[in-house]
Amino acid sequence: MPKQSTPALNYLSLISDRIAAIRSDLPHLIKLGQKMADHLLAGGDIFTPPIAPFWPNEFGNRAGGMMGIRSLDRIDPKNKNNVAYFAIPASKTWNAKPDEKLRKLIDSTANLFVIGRYEDLQNVAPKSRFAGFTGGAPTDAGLYATGPHKPLASLREFDIFVRGWITAGEMIAACTRAGRMPIIWMSVWLEGALPRNAHFFTHDNLREPWDTPLFHHGQYVPPLAPGRVANEFLAELQMIHTRLVDQAPALATAGKWLTAAARAGKRTWTVAVGHSYPELLELSPESHTYPIHWGQSLSDLSKAIPAEYGAGDVALHFGYAPVDNTNVQGLLNRGLKLIHTSPYGNAMTPLKHKNFLYFDLPWRPADATIDIPGYSVRILPMSSSAQTMALFSILSEHAEGMGWK
Repeated sequence: MPKQSTPALNYLSLISDRIAAIRSDLPHLIKLGQKMADHLLAGGDIFTPPIAPFWPNEFGNRAGGMMGIRSLDRIDPKNKNNVAYFAIPASKTWNAKPDEKLRKLIDSTANLFVIGRYEDLQNVAPKSRFAGFTGGAPTDAGLYATGPHKPLASLREFDIFVRGWITAGEMIAACTRAGRMPIIWMSVWLEGALPRNAHFFTHDNLREPWDTPLFHHGQYVPPLAPGRVANEFLAELQMIHTRLVDQAPALATAGKWLTAAARAGKRTWTVAVGHSYPELLELSPESHTYPIHWGQSLSDLSKAIPAEYGAGDVALHFGYAPVDNTNVQGLLNRGLKLIHTSPYGNAMTPLKHKNFLYFDLPWRPADATIDIPGYSVRILPMSSSAQTMALFSILSEHAEGMGWK
């Protein structure tokens, strides 16, 4: 018997289509990664201009990402091998033409690699000015709408994360084929990460900030074949997608809790522990139109939910840390309904309570996904991609319950 369609499953079906589209675009993304690597191997630096303000935070200082990323004021502006790697904001809230940061970038000598589509920048410069585009979903792709949020359950964010990280992973792989290995951040959630990361910094008492080299010195990593990193990342992503499909009833319940709270005049609070939310959604500080309220990334459940939230209110917490039953129980004692997930799985002795909903979102603990033979640190974080699939699945259920179309 076919599985009954639900709003969450409808959204996840669209995500399945996006994964298939990304897979079909792998030859292009692999070539793009090679092209980026060629510039870096020739002596260029890589930097992440804040055209879309969330991307530098998503891509930099990140477990499984590159340590040697420079800020704009730390690179040689005359170096014609510099790589600018950036995402672009949603066109519905951003006008490319008068953006001074973008114009300055276009007028620079940097090679511009864009996570997105040329259609969103075609009015500001000819296509020949850009080194390449990853492509992706258009701004209006997705489900449901409320107020200015059209679509509410968008697909564009998912494409930014997956195409952005896959292209970077193929760039790292291309460097290994030239005998070089970029220095990769080890997650601070892993033992030994702090001294390991710190010892790569060139440190003195003359000036700051202190940088790391882009590449290891004397570190050999067996060459990674084109497409290996991308295919392994997509395989892990597909596994998480399948796990979410299997949990459609739990996602539906989460959406119903949000709807019940909204209809009763109660509050919702959402925390996605990581690097991109809520900045990714481009919400203005004074905006009160988004259907759920957002808190900043905070893994400690005992501090992540405001103290004034209580009976009938709902909290949605995408965690990094293992589930702590004591902290969960503390929130439940306040009458709060808690929707919670962790990459470590549920507690060894799962807490059972009518107001506690745990669902599984099994990205690898410490986040980085792909093992590199001969190297001690994994590359490419998965949390933002996984959180996006789960968040917008739940919001689809909420939107349907509210009657939004």
